[in-house]
Amino acid sequence: MNKNYKFALLLIILFSFLNTLQAQYKPEMVTVKGGTFMMGTKENPYIETDEQLAHEVTVKDFEIGKYEVTIYEWSLYVRDNKLKFPKIDYLSKNAPIREISWIDAINYCNWLSKKNGFKPAYKRVNNQYVCDFSSNGYRLPTEAEWEFAAKGGNETKNFKYSGSNKADIVSWYKNNSNNKIHQVGTKLANELGIYDMSGNVWEWCWDWYNKDFYLTESGNNPIGPERGTERCLRGGSWDSRLYSLRCANRLKDKPFLSSEFYGFRLARTIN
Repeated sequence: MNKNYKFALLLIILFSFLNTLQAQYKPEMVTVKGGTFMMGTKENPYIETDEQLAHEVTVKDFEIGKYEVTIYEWSLYVRDNKLKFPKIDYLSKNAPIREISWIDAINYCNWLSKKNGFKPAYKRVNNQYVCDFSSNGYRLPTEAEWEFAAKGGNETKNFKYSGSNKADIVSWYKNNSNNKIHQVGTKLANELGIYDMSGNVWEWCWDWYNKDFYLTESGNNPIGPERGTERCLRGGSWDSRLYSLRCANRLKDKPFLSSEFYGFRLARTIN
């Protein structure tokens, strides 16, 4: 074996290793073609008032995670930043990470953006997080983006849950989860090929929560109220009842609080 051949072989091995290393920081994303849809729920005395009034919303093209962020993906972040791992049962590295606060999710997004050479979407201004939606970095979806994707985008079949009117085939929830989290992607995907948008873990969104915001919300690429005390979550969890799995259902909590039911999914602006 001559020296040139050995050198070429060494380069191939090195590049292969680097590509493999880089690939672990590349989450699988689904491109969602922008469109217009009815966000929220029609007036109904049996439905939460914060889902009403149903209103027309338009969103631009964006990317959203095919899966919820997993324990394995979170472990790379923890190792790289010398952080402590959440106190959870490690049932599978491919289960969604949980016990995550909104702030934890924001910091992960910025870290992952830097790992991939993207411009981070978030920065702190006057002790508040600000999102640059023109950035190509990873971020949390807005409530409008999340709901549009959960409902199937332009391919929607108007299911009650994300991907079906039968929760058991698309969701891990109270009736079928055996009181535990499950690996991502083990139920059927929705119309866009996105998994677990109903059930498994509640997913943090960017927006501040305001129960009356739908009454005044702008119809073009809404990003939520300008201020608030709680951030929004969507989708329900492995411990949720059917009611919470609906695509329009909303939850809120303090951005610094975590829960065994809270995880997140990535989004990214397409420039």
